Amino acid sequence: MGVHARTKPGIGASAGASKTMADTEHGELVPLGEGPVARVLAGVHGTTGEAFALKVYPGKLDRRTRTELDKELSALAALRELGTALVPDEVRELADGRCGIRMELCAQSLPELVAAFGPLSITDTLALGEALATTLAQAHQAGLVHGGVTPGNVLFRASGAPVLADFGLTLRQAFPRDLESGVEYLAPETLRDGTLDERTDLYGLGAVLYLALSGQPPHQGRPGEPAAAVTLRVLSGDVPPLNRADLPAGLAHLVSALLAVNPDARPIDAALVVTRLGAMIGPAVPGNHPAPSPSPAVLARPRPLGELVVEYGPTTGTPRKRRTALTVAAAAGAAALAVVAVVVLTNRPEELSVPPAPAPTTGRPAPSPAAARIDFATPADHDTYVDLSWRGSTPELVYAVVVAPEGKPNHTEYVQRETNHRVNVEPSLKYCFVVQGTDGSTSVQSAPQGIRDARCTQ
Repeated sequence: MGVHARTKPGIGASAGASKTMADTEHGELVPLGEGPVARVLAGVHGTTGEAFALKVYPGKLDRRTRTELDKELSALAALRELGTALVPDEVRELADGRCGIRMELCAQSLPELVAAFGPLSITDTLALGEALATTLAQAHQAGLVHGGVTPGNVLFRASGAPVLADFGLTLRQAFPRDLESGVEYLAPETLRDGTLDERTDLYGLGAVLYLALSGQPPHQGRPGEPAAAVTLRVLSGDVPPLNRADLPAGLAHLVSALLAVNPDARPIDAALVVTRLGAMIGPAVPGNHPAPSPSPAVLARPRPLGELVVEYGPTTGTPRKRRTALTVAAAAGAAALAVVAVVVLTNRPEELSVPPAPAPTTGRPAPSPAAARIDFATPADHDTYVDLSWRGSTPELVYAVVVAPEGKPNHTEYVQRETNHRVNVEPSLKYCFVVQGTDGSTSVQSAPQGIRDARCTQ
């Protein structure tokens, strides 16, 4: 029992006409998006006529992983009554052995809506935040960690109602992603060591609210900027303050707390976030009408969880035209659906070389070597490991070590404010190393150091 998606010859893929896939049970499938791990296709059920999404992973599940996935989805089913969690309808092994997850088809994602209409209104941001925080609170109470709360996993039904998609750790662990993308939304501890837990979910919620309010990720990258530079900013924790005249002070403080570098400095749990957002929303009003003359910091309660969220933009200025989310016709083509998974960043150059220092992250000129520098001592080679040590000219720097082995991809190890680090190495290979640092506004890097007669270039 399975679905085998095959490319139908002679049909080209473009923005106006998507390549169509043949499906032995559901007829035609239309590609929605190609993520770093899975493909997402859309189709229409041949019997019911209902549109669905099929997320196809690149491999099969072993028996143990499938058992864990079934347990996870069984626990997730308890969230259906909230209406704000996208719970898969079915897990299948496709004809070629790959794993496929069938679920409800949603119209578009939060980044798509923000890109089209700008930041959300304060009222809609509070409604969205309360819905997502409530969903996370119930999931955490049931022992479920989302593991990838990002704006791309906040989807909207055709009605405009929001849902949180892509719950769970089982498939993330079975099909890990190892690409330099999405760094600007990840918690510092996820970048350091791959941690995924309730507190990284809260960080992700902070990133969602930041985008909803500002239209930008908390750690905005620039075109062509190395992912390592963005990662170092995430690790330093310096997030530009939200700049909106209509922003309640309590909301700005909550978002800042959710994005704290130290997980212990974030709210204790998602239930507390629900309480704090509820206090800013204010008491419910009969008939779902705004309360008269709310204060700037306490807004009338918006629509109940799961209802339409369609007003975008600050409340000042010309009101934006109300918009319902796009209805996607799977048989005729669809907008791209964001497929977001958690990634632990690695560098992958092709040669034995050290990348240049990341560009400064603000419009200020780069500091001169005399103003900021890293003095990198000669590495101590112990055959199977190397001890590295360095000294920065300012205590505010956080560090990353770029490891460049001969004939293999480079990788980056993030060490926060440590100035000593041990790197495991292969005895037969030459290596180059460089230390990069940032204080959140400027970046600097050391001169490269090599072992075993490696010739290191920048």
